[in-house]
Amino acid sequence: MKIEYIQRSVNTRRHHRTPGDAPNIGRVARIHGTGAPLEIEDFKSRREDWGWTSRVNLPKALLMWTLLFAGVVLLLVFGFLWLRLSPKIISEEELAMAGVERDESLVRVVARFPSPSEGDSLVLVKHALTIRDPALVGSYFRSGAANPVEIVDFLKGLEASDGTVTGYEWLSSLAVNRLSVEGVFVKLKAKDGQAYRLALLTPDETGKWKVDFEALARTVKPSWREILETSTVTAVVRVSVMKDSYYNGPFRDEKEWVCLGMVSPDIDTMLLGYCRVGSPQAAALDWMFSKGDVNLCRATLELRRVEGAEARQFEIGQVLAPDWIVDEVPFDEGFR
Repeated sequence: MKIEYIQRSVNTRRHHRTPGDAPNIGRVARIHGTGAPLEIEDFKSRREDWGWTSRVNLPKALLMWTLLFAGVVLLLVFGFLWLRLSPKIISEEELAMAGVERDESLVRVVARFPSPSEGDSLVLVKHALTIRDPALVGSYFRSGAANPVEIVDFLKGLEASDGTVTGYEWLSSLAVNRLSVEGVFVKLKAKDGQAYRLALLTPDETGKWKVDFEALARTVKPSWREILETSTVTAVVRVSVMKDSYYNGPFRDEKEWVCLGMVSPDIDTMLLGYCRVGSPQAAALDWMFSKGDVNLCRATLELRRVEGAEARQFEIGQVLAPDWIVDEVPFDEGFR
C-alpha cells in the first residue's frame, strides 16, 4: 500500500483559522423556545394566568365578560333614561333664570326713558313687595288684568306660599317683545325648600318704572287645575319651554308638528305643546332658541285642547311673548 493513498483517504478535518476568527463548534441542534421574543413569551404566560386557555379558569373568564357586557348595557340604558327624563327634573332656579342670558341681537327698541340703576331697581322691587295698601299698587305695579285688591292679596300670601325673601339678584336689561325691561331675581326660602320669583320692570307712558304683576305672579288663565282638566278648551300660560320629541295621538306625525316640553314651578307635570311645521308659532320659537346657547326659554303661550289628545298635550295657538311680560301685539305676529 502506498503511503500517499492512505493520506488521501484519511481526512482529519482540522480547521485552520487565523487569530481573531470565531471558533467553529460545528452544527448545534436548536432548543425549543430559543429565538422567540421575550414579549411574546411573557404574553403567553400572562394569558394562561388570566385563564384564557385554562379549562379550569374558563368559567371565571365567562363571568368577567358577562359582567362587563352587563355594565355596558346598564350605562346605555341609564344614558337613554337621562336624556328622556332630564327635562322633567329641572330645578325651579333654572326655570326662573331660563332665558336670562341672551344674545345682544335680540329685538330691541330705542329706549324712550333711561333705565334705572342696579340700586334703584333693587329698591323698587323690595318696596313693591311690602305694599299692603291697594291705593299704592298703581305707583309700583303694572297691573294687567288684576285689580289692586287682588295684587295686595297675592303679596300678603307670598310668604305663606313661597316663604320669606332671602335675597335679590339684579339681571340688568332684558329685551322682551319690543319692550324696555329690567329684571330682578327674587329668592325665597320656605320650610320645604327654595322658591324663586321674577320681577320684571318696565316703564309706563310717563317713564315711571313698575313691576309687571302678571310676570311676578306667573299668572295663567284659567287656573292650572282647570287647565289640566280635559274640559278646558283654551288657556294662556307662562311657562318655560324646551325642545322635545314625543309624538302621539293627533300629533303623531313629526313631519307635520314641532314638539315642545312645557314646565312651570307651579305644577309637577311636564306638558307637551305642538305647533305646525312652518307656522308663525314655530318660526317665533325657533328664533327664541337660536339666540345664543339657549336650551330653555321663558314664554307666554296660548294653548288649545285638541280632540283625541292626551291630558297633557296641547296645540300652541299663539306665542304671545318671548318671556312672561306681554305686550299689546302678540310676538308671533312678526313672523307671519
